[in-house]
Amino acid sequence: YLLQNPSPSIPAQVKVRFLTPSGAPLEKTYVVAPGSRANIWVNKEEFPAAGSGNFALASTDVSAVFEVTNGVPIVVERAMYLSRGGQMFAAGHGSAAVPAPSLTWLLAEGATGPLFDEFILLANPSDTPAQATITYLLEGGATYTRSLEVPANARRNVWVDFDQPDGTTGFPLANASLSARVEVTNGVPIIVERAMYLSSQGRTFNAGHESAGVTAPATTWFLAEGATGPYFDLFVLIANPTSEVAQVRATYLLPDGRRYQKDDTVGPNSRFNIWVDLVDIPGSGLVLADTAVSTTVESTNGVPIIVERAMWWPGDFWTWHEAHNSAGATSTGTQWALAEGEVDASRNLETYILIANTSATLADVKVTLLFENGASAEQTYRDLPAHSRFNVPVGALFPEAAGRRFGAIVESLGAEPAAIVVERAMYWDAVRQPWAAGTNALATRLR
Repeated sequence: YLLQNPSPSIPAQVKVRFLTPSGAPLEKTYVVAPGSRANIWVNKEEFPAAGSGNFALASTDVSAVFEVTNGVPIVVERAMYLSRGGQMFAAGHGSAAVPAPSLTWLLAEGATGPLFDEFILLANPSDTPAQATITYLLEGGATYTRSLEVPANARRNVWVDFDQPDGTTGFPLANASLSARVEVTNGVPIIVERAMYLSSQGRTFNAGHESAGVTAPATTWFLAEGATGPYFDLFVLIANPTSEVAQVRATYLLPDGRRYQKDDTVGPNSRFNIWVDLVDIPGSGLVLADTAVSTTVESTNGVPIIVERAMWWPGDFWTWHEAHNSAGATSTGTQWALAEGEVDASRNLETYILIANTSATLADVKVTLLFENGASAEQTYRDLPAHSRFNVPVGALFPEAAGRRFGAIVESLGAEPAAIVVERAMYWDAVRQPWAAGTNALATRLR
């Protein structure tokens, strides 16, 4: 778990409750120094009084609840890494934390077999069991529903490929593209995320990504990250959880300020996929086939939707060995924070901060890195074009970051600062493959 304390002067006292599939939660308190970033390696956390050895979380499913006990707001993310061929950190995924549990969660992305495995992860941080219903929304508009209980102070895992919805036989979800809606029926709020893995090239879970759900649909979504071309495949995933047709317009923002639009229709209670590399813009053709791009997705007829973005690489489906994913933001802001970041030349590990200037004016943007020892470094980038996508390769632009881990604050400057949206992507070499692994997360909006 990665924690950032944006306060310049006050330490954050953070109590963490670790929730496992069974047993009482484990608790531990941490201090995050002012203007710094801290790292919790969960496998190696010691709990001498846990009754199962010092490293009680060394081999288990786990969720976590973070509570600041002295009122200092913090930013929290999670990174999870897989070992392969005897090499640690050979693949990974990440996600920003959610600010609170909820009675409703929505997931736009989802795919099952024959090569995909999808898992819906549910955590109940309360002392009362939660009664939940999952409704699966398939691309053609078919729906399936299943009921389940999430025990008190525990985590539960649903392997969607082998889930059996209420009233069905067999595994009707075993080969589907689908979205999901999770609703609690007894008033006990929970937390929901989704993980998805691709098995290919003779390796189980060869690639994958993960994201937290969102708690409500919206009519406008912003995606700062995006890249197409011979290396990356970019997908925008849309779920329509309503009983009405949604008229959807995607606006693609290029680095030089050019904009392109394409309209689509998303049926009721269904999931829709835009393969951005192949989008044919009326009158312009395949102008998105090889470019960096941010995306705004709007429902033009007022029907609320959910939007996520997934990127897979390298090459095409048969050679993909990694992916990352993030839900979009439903609002822009002028200050954003990221808890995770690292530069390590020995692994070709690079961090990229992606900024979408969604406004109609030029943007001046300051990026401040916060290191684990409390030091910082900052740079300002001026005159980012209106309606554009901008990339900050941290290793190339911040020599102070070499060999270090950090968080970041990204701020739009000026008397009337431009509206921006921020994400972060990380890539690194492993198992003799360039950029064999990578993660991504939407930044946390501070202002």
